[in-house]
Amino acid sequence: MRSFTFEVPMKDGVRLATSVLSPDSGGPWPVIVARTPYSRKGLISVLAPLCDYGYAVVAQDTRGTGDSEGTLDLIRQEPQDAVAAAGWILAQPFCNGSIGILGLSYLGAASISMASHYKENVKACVWVSPVIGEKHLFLEGGALRLHHNLPWMALGNPEWRNVDWKKTYRHLPLEDALDVSGVPNPTWRQICRNWDEWWAGRDLSDYYCKAEVPGLHFAGFWDFMADSALRAYELMSRSGSPQVMVMGPWSHNGIAGEVTKNAHADYGPEASPRFMERTLTWFNHWMKGEPLPEDLRAPVSAFIPGAGWVQAQSWPPAASAEAVFYLGGGFLTDSPPERGEAYFEYDPANPVPTEGGAVWEFPRAGLDPGPAVVTTGNRPDVLLFRSRPLDKPLRCLGPASVVLFVQSSAPSTDFTAKIVDEDPEGEGRIVADTIFRWTRDIGPEITLHFPVVGHVFRQGHRIRLDISSSNFPRFDRNLNTGKSGLVSAETAVASQTLLFGGSTPSRLVLTVI
Repeated sequence: MRSFTFEVPMKDGVRLATSVLSPDSGGPWPVIVARTPYSRKGLISVLAPLCDYGYAVVAQDTRGTGDSEGTLDLIRQEPQDAVAAAGWILAQPFCNGSIGILGLSYLGAASISMASHYKENVKACVWVSPVIGEKHLFLEGGALRLHHNLPWMALGNPEWRNVDWKKTYRHLPLEDALDVSGVPNPTWRQICRNWDEWWAGRDLSDYYCKAEVPGLHFAGFWDFMADSALRAYELMSRSGSPQVMVMGPWSHNGIAGEVTKNAHADYGPEASPRFMERTLTWFNHWMKGEPLPEDLRAPVSAFIPGAGWVQAQSWPPAASAEAVFYLGGGFLTDSPPERGEAYFEYDPANPVPTEGGAVWEFPRAGLDPGPAVVTTGNRPDVLLFRSRPLDKPLRCLGPASVVLFVQSSAPSTDFTAKIVDEDPEGEGRIVADTIFRWTRDIGPEITLHFPVVGHVFRQGHRIRLDISSSNFPRFDRNLNTGKSGLVSAETAVASQTLLFGGSTPSRLVLTVI
């Protein structure tokens, strides 16, 4: 394998550090591109084996990161720079005119414009929850993905590992949190103070729609950005180009690392996403004409713990159905009960703690993704609703939702939902969680969305739904004042009312196969 380093000029003259790896002899070759803000040097060991299969590899530090010149302007800088990088690659003697894109998380945002601009040259893409815009990077249900976004904005600071992140998460207002923790980032303060203005021009949806390139997508049930993976799949499918989704019980970082266990469960080697194998197979097919195996011909392949690998011809699976469970007085029932109400108070100073679920791997802050035991069911600010023990297993694969009819004393507040699998001994483990940021002008009926649930509720187990108003620090706390915690430290206690039955049929909806 041969290795070279270049400083590639962008349109404005800024030069980006670029590593090129190629086979020892021959050429030109098809080229796999990965543009990253996390240092290209860390990618080289991952990408180097592709040279053994007849590819050249280009790893580039994005503007203002690693060894590249310029000032980092998150997301907004990438479309123009990616096109310039692709133009340079196509003009090099090592490139045979074919490009493949490796887009893991932010790396997707850093390269997607190549596919929409050079449609004849970009032959294939591989995605892991690629960044699209604010709602798929920073927000879920209107709330901030605090557990990821706050430390992510401090990455690269040498003091990052010395921060007391549990304390930092609790600091209000959040715009000051990184400063007082010794890892300041001026971009974070800009985002907090000028949210709408800062995000203008940073939605990349059109680039995904216009790509018209075969895409292999990976999504994890424990990936906090699973909604981004599914959104990219949906957007790119509009062009009619082949798109394949592979999903399973993986976390955001665990997919490319082919990790099949977490702090709460071990799914065994069968559950591996086989990321590198499938990535190479995908590129070999679309860039070299080699056969595509059956598991990459189905539009959707999913590993469901307890059921194994299943395939579907669409997303959601066409053979699926909805299972509806209505909320009653502590119960989930098959039909709406008589009208009733349940109450609790939400105090932002005492939020419900995050336990497992779809979080960024961050043990330093006590956050580990996966099916953690839920210990918060006895809190007075958590409402529990249980089904009867199941007569037979219930196999879920697809989106889920919770429709709630709510009232609050606050002008703005949050409502959270956790789907829990409760065994016959009463121990509950989280299956999925989500949130909805509510204001009075929205009205009483709200829908909380779970992008994907892949789970088998076993015979004799109960389906449990936990309703509250916080899940911290997975999400930032609503202060109940109408002011954002990004810029305010004032809090208030909110009186929350959940209506169910009759004309207010609050309910849980699962997709079952």
